[in-house]
Amino acid sequence: MKNITLLGINSKFVHTNIAIRYIKKMIEQIDGYNLTLVESSINNQLENIIREVIESKPNILLVSTYIWNREFVFKIVPELKKINPNLEIYLGGPEVSYNAVEVMEKFPQIEGVLVGEGELIVKKLLTKDRSKVLGLYYRDSQLKLKFNGFEPPIPNLDIIPFPYEQWELEDNKGKIFYYESTRGCPFHCSYCMSSIEKSVRTFSLPRVKKDLMTFLDAGIKLVKFVDRTYNLDKDHYMEIWKFLVENYQPNLTFHFEISAELFDEEVIEYLTTIPNGFFQFEIGIQTVNKPTMKLIRRENELEKLAENVLAIKNNIHLHLDLIAGLPKEDFDTFKGSFNYVYRLKPEMIQLGFLKILSGTEIYTQLETFGYKYTSFPPYEVISNNDITYEELLKLKDVEAVLDFYYNSGDFTKSVNYLINNFYSSPFEFYLDIANFFEKNGHFKVSHKKLAIFNFLVDFYKERKFEQGSDDKGIKFIEYLKFDYINLGKPGKYPEWFVSSKDKDLYHELIENLVKESKFKNNRQGFKNTEIEEFNIDIFTGENKKTKFLFIYEGKETKIREF
Repeated sequence: MKNITLLGINSKFVHTNIAIRYIKKMIEQIDGYNLTLVESSINNQLENIIREVIESKPNILLVSTYIWNREFVFKIVPELKKINPNLEIYLGGPEVSYNAVEVMEKFPQIEGVLVGEGELIVKKLLTKDRSKVLGLYYRDSQLKLKFNGFEPPIPNLDIIPFPYEQWELEDNKGKIFYYESTRGCPFHCSYCMSSIEKSVRTFSLPRVKKDLMTFLDAGIKLVKFVDRTYNLDKDHYMEIWKFLVENYQPNLTFHFEISAELFDEEVIEYLTTIPNGFFQFEIGIQTVNKPTMKLIRRENELEKLAENVLAIKNNIHLHLDLIAGLPKEDFDTFKGSFNYVYRLKPEMIQLGFLKILSGTEIYTQLETFGYKYTSFPPYEVISNNDITYEELLKLKDVEAVLDFYYNSGDFTKSVNYLINNFYSSPFEFYLDIANFFEKNGHFKVSHKKLAIFNFLVDFYKERKFEQGSDDKGIKFIEYLKFDYINLGKPGKYPEWFVSSKDKDLYHELIENLVKESKFKNNRQGFKNTEIEEFNIDIFTGENKKTKFLFIYEGKETKIREF
């Protein structure tokens, strides 16, 4: 009996590798193999990963290779072969599928490279002569590279078993579980690997419902659908959504990558009824520059997209994506894309940078657009004919401060006040504070939350905004106080936070909350609340004193005005 080890090296500990789990389940249908799944992350030491693989005593090693772990895999493979010269090593995944010959010539330790959907290829590799296996690059007896042609896409996806074990669902420890109800993508985005496969295939609805009930029964906190565009077939995706809502459980979230302009009025109306936080959408806008949209074959209907996003944002958690470095998108037009997305006010704006990936259309257009990119993963753009390296670095800085002052959700009142009163657009604010961070060396070290607040005060003072306001800076500090205390009961107050409390009112409110059974006793009440008086109405901006009680319930803060 042979031992097979399946190795997945994820980008983060909380991730799970669905590919090696699928293949493990397929191999389990064949007699004669002991299977071990080794899953780690790029944050682990190479020596630890090597040791764990070797201790599993494999005769065959199957490795899932991606952009984030490619360097790890190519360092590990030669060392494993030194330790066990008889080990047969096969690689699969997008980082070896489109340059398999180059990989095998560079690494003679590799027995073969799997190209395409690995589930059936691996099964045939273990049950047939290699000369009859499609989707496999291998060496013949003369050590010459051979390829027998491509394995067709799997027509009936239901033959692939559910990938997860019951024990790992029950012992999930905050892991993110990935799932798919479809494979393939009908769109042709020039920068995307998913555009290579044109057909779209679906798992059957009974199969999907059975799988999802397994997640629901296990109480998995976050399930991410990896369907490239989830909302293609209305009958398919609505049936799944209705099933999830019928079996709704609080504190669970299902994540979908969607194209927002595809939704019709019926779908939008339905989405407004979804329990708050139950669904999370990632929407790849990428750019709103029309020449760029045409070149990358992604022409968004911007008006409908914005209308649909605004209609569902109150109860659907939204992530909107942008890509810097696309063709014909210069620094100024990128500002327009940034401002368009920002004004839609999603929970998160993901500002990414173009990756030049082998196998994509844009990989064939390097000379056309003058692309330069890093020769190592993630193959990120350095410059092109329309944007310079220095400008991309500046956008990197904008990305960092965007995470601090927008994606964190910690500065909703104070930053909005600054943008609305002192800047012509959101981008101008983030560019300005990015320059402030760079000048003062704040990007060079990590910072605690309090420091990020203090930097905003320093920035405000350095720009002398109080001289341009009619309140001498009172409103900004009041908004910042609100943002600070809204995060949780302060352990200590920063210098700029001059607290004003009505202690008698505070005691009275806590006693009432105890009577309402909100808290067991006064001590618990004081521990999980705070009261503060402000010199303005935080929600209208009027110059009048207001008092708020902040009640901290886990990640949520509830506010009562008195």
